[in-house]
Amino acid sequence: MKQKLFKNNSYKVEKDLAILLGSVSHHIHPEIIKYITKKNVDFKNDFIKYCRPKLNCDNFFYEGSDCIFPGIRRPVNSEKKNWKNWKNNIYEIDGTIFNDNTYPRHIWAYLSLGRCYSGGLKGTWRESGLDEFELAHIFGHKKDEKDLERDVFDCFDGTVKPYSLFTSASNVVLIPKGLTKPTDKMESIKICFYQRHLELYGNNLNGMNEFKKQRVPEWYDKIIWLPPILPTDWKDKIDSLLNYRIKHLRNKYSKI
Repeated sequence: MKQKLFKNNSYKVEKDLAILLGSVSHHIHPEIIKYITKKNVDFKNDFIKYCRPKLNCDNFFYEGSDCIFPGIRRPVNSEKKNWKNWKNNIYEIDGTIFNDNTYPRHIWAYLSLGRCYSGGLKGTWRESGLDEFELAHIFGHKKDEKDLERDVFDCFDGTVKPYSLFTSASNVVLIPKGLTKPTDKMESIKICFYQRHLELYGNNLNGMNEFKKQRVPEWYDKIIWLPPILPTDWKDKIDSLLNYRIKHLRNKYSKI
């Protein structure tokens, strides 16, 4: 084999990157996740009355699910290619609604200001200071991006559609702009965030069990994670978010 001219030395900075990211990344507080999870148990009975018959609700409602917007998912490239007007419309093949990244932003917008996400100079995203951040999905929410999870969980069910993770409150982490790429592309960094998720929330994942802790980098304990914030009025804000989702999803699914 021909020797490589340019060597990948990223392994030399992985630890430093993980420590940096841990000190600036915001996770939603576990108490909020518990609250949402309990609310979802009752919400399922309401949601199945008006969503599309083809929608597999088990992809969004399962034990421990903290999915905020069931039915909403990101399409894969082939689906977008075959449907020009895919954004925010119902994909009648499986009853889901395609979206880019608006719905996950509602979670943080409500937690910050008690209002839904809006962009632009006068929008809530800018007003709250959230425009200084990007959202990172820790576990993959598309069916074609689960290779690492398949490798690091001894029990991995490949038949499960990971769509709920798109708006799972515990799966959407707030990271300052320009720093999210390692959580997408670097295996060791991703595994560190997997471990942090499990520490904060336990295993509230669908079809992924028995995490291989031996895959966590030996220097993981050097990371000093930013503690999750629990606002004093968090319950009122989350109730407002959950009321918004009821009205919004009913309206979306009532359109033929």
